[in-house]
Amino acid sequence: MAGAPGEVNGMKWSVGLWAGRRLCREAIHRAFGRGGQAGGLALVPMLLSAFMAIIALVSFPSVAGQATASFRISVTVVASCSVQTQPLTLAPYTTGGAATGTASPGSIDVTCARGTPAAVYLEGDRTMRSQSGVRMAYELRANGNLWPAGEAIHVKGLGPTAIHLAVSGSVPAGQKVPLGDYEDTAVVRVVY
Repeated sequence: MAGAPGEVNGMKWSVGLWAGRRLCREAIHRAFGRGGQAGGLALVPMLLSAFMAIIALVSFPSVAGQATASFRISVTVVASCSVQTQPLTLAPYTTGGAATGTASPGSIDVTCARGTPAAVYLEGDRTMRSQSGVRMAYELRANGNLWPAGEAIHVKGLGPTAIHLAVSGSVPAGQKVPLGDYEDTAVVRVVY
């Protein structure tokens, strides 16, 4: 069904088809002459050349329409923290004697997602117990500052870099306790 120039069977074609047709007609005229005389074997390469020009110039039918939609991509970065510890050993204490300090410092390393605010607690009542159940008081310091029971040290996450708390301690003077080994196991709790 014929339509407007450049439209075949209701499909639109580019003007390349018309230009290719003209090139083909000119090649035939060169080969045979305007009067129709044969130009020899030059016809075959010329026709082939014209045919290739038509193929190159003809475009495919145009697309009738298209539809688009947006596609949302999202992620939520959540807060996270981890903690590692090294034990603390206090210097030997003489019963009823002067205060004693740290023999081997401990540490608490807190690693939180960058910018995450966190509170570090060291749970416990700050007393050590002997095997017989006798209790002896002690004090702790984090980075040189007194760390009372129940109080938190507030930090802000540095990403992959750990926040280092150097933990030292002491046994207050004048505690008349029996000889023996005393210890405490405190739980580090990081609230974020």
